[in-house]
Amino acid sequence: MAQAALAREITEEATEIALQTRVKAGATLEDISEMTPRYRDVLVATMAIAADLEIMTLPLDFDAIAFAPGINDRIAIASALQDEMGHAQVMFRMLEDFGFDSYHQVFERDPKNFKTFFLLEFGNLSPIDVGLGHLVGDQAGYITTCDLEENCSFGPYSRSLRKVNFEENFHVKRGEYMVRHYMQQGPEIRKRVQERMDFWFPLGAEWFGATDDVKSRTDQLHYKIRGSSNDQLRQIWLQRLVPFCEQVGLKVPAHFDNEKGIYVLDYQMPILLNMETMKWDFRTVTWPEKLAQWKKGGPLKLPGLSRMQTELWGQDLW
Repeated sequence: MAQAALAREITEEATEIALQTRVKAGATLEDISEMTPRYRDVLVATMAIAADLEIMTLPLDFDAIAFAPGINDRIAIASALQDEMGHAQVMFRMLEDFGFDSYHQVFERDPKNFKTFFLLEFGNLSPIDVGLGHLVGDQAGYITTCDLEENCSFGPYSRSLRKVNFEENFHVKRGEYMVRHYMQQGPEIRKRVQERMDFWFPLGAEWFGATDDVKSRTDQLHYKIRGSSNDQLRQIWLQRLVPFCEQVGLKVPAHFDNEKGIYVLDYQMPILLNMETMKWDFRTVTWPEKLAQWKKGGPLKLPGLSRMQTELWGQDLW
């Protein structure tokens, strides 16, 4: 028995090494049968999180439709949500090939078990938040999915993201248009935009997760599910967002470091959001403290997902 187990272990290790060699050489997998269990687990976890993030946009933008200043704004928000639901449908459809029950995942699963990001767990308070959400949040998501489209070694997933990224780029552009518009509406409106950017910016910086020096799980890079590390993706986000903010007159806690040749944050991650005042405390804390706050989640997550699962959508939405 021991010899048989050893032989099986050697065979599995050889298969694993062969797969890693293939993907590192640029090969693309097209079928589940080509995957090892470890590769499959990493890929499924990546797609499952992506699907949950798309679903979370539905409760996030419910209020945005209600307080939209005009019919064109309502149509734009509804169109963006239709895009996001289409993205979720694509993700969950692919997960069905791995044994997932989409209906259960969306409508029957305990909301506590959805893997969403902190940035998506706070409701929009005004149309200004909608614009900043597109500019900061959709930008972060777009950068993440562009990396997956370009680098993911599972061909069907990579190709499915062409449509996703085409549409996400529209959301980012709408955010830029809205923020630029509001920054031209006088000092009082500019002040309100700045106050909300103070809230949104650290959430966007956190989107990409822990810094590379403390991140221990690197399987996504190992299996070439994605091509860039957390810090590399965060740097792309800073490269796009900081110059735009400087152009429109918004202050953000980040700048270009001439010596390093990169954009850097003016504070050291991780930091905590005061959940009572909704203000950021820029004193650095430990990653376990930050992870505890992420795990506890924002105020919208549980009630928002519960509402999505139980409410009858239709005429009342409008």
